[in-house]
Amino acid sequence: MFNANHFISKINPLIYNNNPQYPTLHIALGFDDNYAMPAGIAMLSVIKNTPDYNLHFHLFVDNVSEPNIDKFRNLNTPNISITLYCLNNNFVINPKTLVLHIATVSTCIRFIMPELLAPITDKLIYLDSDIICLQSLASLVKYNIDEYIAGVIPDTKDMQLAISKMYNIDHNRYFNAGVLLINTKQWCKAQISQRALELINNGNIYKFADQDVLNILLENKTYLLPIKFNTKIKVSIDCREEKNIRPYTIVLHYISQNKPWYAVYQSDIFNHYFRQSPWQNDRRPLSGNSSSIRNYSKYLIKQKNYSKAIYYYFVYLKYKLILKK
Repeated sequence: MFNANHFISKINPLIYNNNPQYPTLHIALGFDDNYAMPAGIAMLSVIKNTPDYNLHFHLFVDNVSEPNIDKFRNLNTPNISITLYCLNNNFVINPKTLVLHIATVSTCIRFIMPELLAPITDKLIYLDSDIICLQSLASLVKYNIDEYIAGVIPDTKDMQLAISKMYNIDHNRYFNAGVLLINTKQWCKAQISQRALELINNGNIYKFADQDVLNILLENKTYLLPIKFNTKIKVSIDCREEKNIRPYTIVLHYISQNKPWYAVYQSDIFNHYFRQSPWQNDRRPLSGNSSSIRNYSKYLIKQKNYSKAIYYYFVYLKYKLILKK
């Protein structure tokens, strides 16, 4: 019999605060140490923009360092609770499914969360770590999903068209799994956790791994939510794309490899929350790839900062040389 606790080595309550006058939102994130800081900034953005609610964050973590855990403790405010679920090594994933080099544990985390949290809440908000909340999340849980397994937000049109030739599903309903409103009772009733782990190990290749598996299993069982809850954005170095965000946007999702926590990206939105966070004095990683360092050098030239541009061009060459080895 399937038991999601099989994948958890320890449950550690970090913070527990509860105002009896407020309703509670249960929010789950999953990450390793590389994504601990972005996850913390995502959480802070939710905290800052969702007043008058108890916010219980359920963090499914893979080898997160003690210094980062201490920083999560520093998010302590009167209406915040944080529980850590430490993952073990019991996940077994067919490596053929990992065509995008997604870490094995990261591929599995979303599958088990609703099963573990069903005794705690009927409605669970799942968030990727590369999001920023711009307005209150409270309106998300007001949607009636009693007859559905999850409330979801459609993916971009180019993603939907790419998927249309890969799976026998309605590509118009193909959703991005970065933000989910999950009916935990219906999820467990349909045995999604167990079926997802079986499906991802059946020998087939899923280009977008867990997201594809969830779309296959949840076909015709999802409620389509407005795009404001998962507004996808791909940013360039100067992050000019942020200026075109619709004012109704509630959750901003930084898709692609260009992430705003890398130092080369000039994100006013991310920086606003980073400067208020327990990570504010941490040195941010420069970039996730060499090409963005080259683009940063070009950006500096446009800013007429020539000496700095030359410096980062040599940094780019060094990165490129290292990656070739």
